[in-house]
Amino acid sequence: MATQQVEMVGANSDELRWTGGATDTQLRLDPPAHGRLLASLSPATADPLAGPDRVFLNVENVRGSLDAVAFDVYLNLPHGAEPAHYPELLAGHVALFGVRKASLPQGEHAGNGVTYVLDVTHVIDALHLAQALSGTQLQVSLVPLQPVPEAAQVRIGRISLYRQSG
Repeated sequence: MATQQVEMVGANSDELRWTGGATDTQLRLDPPAHGRLLASLSPATADPLAGPDRVFLNVENVRGSLDAVAFDVYLNLPHGAEPAHYPELLAGHVALFGVRKASLPQGEHAGNGVTYVLDVTHVIDALHLAQALSGTQLQVSLVPLQPVPEAAQVRIGRISLYRQSG
């Protein structure tokens, strides 16, 4: 049985402070890790016993003061596009229930917030098949169901992409 290996493929560089409508961030992709991910998706180089890598998007250290914020996450959504027209780019849904309590410094999470993990293998595969995954960056778009109020004080420590092989 093969051993599973987990490797970071890319991450954004700055904490996001988010209010209002949709916001985007760019993940810088590590060339060697990105190459290994692409190789696992290509039938010519993929290991037939292991199959393609599984890919996960981590929305890390989410902190805020309101639990009622919910949003959709898209990968490589075209600028200015209507998200509903691109269901194949929808990475998942996130609801910040419990984030207020996890953001309290004296709480169980020591103020570090909550981390959400989305399995984005299907989106990465669709981007690969469309030859839209060859660049050095991956755009992540956060699209709120309702505008994020300033009082929510939503902060996201980092957004990162991981591959799991084996």
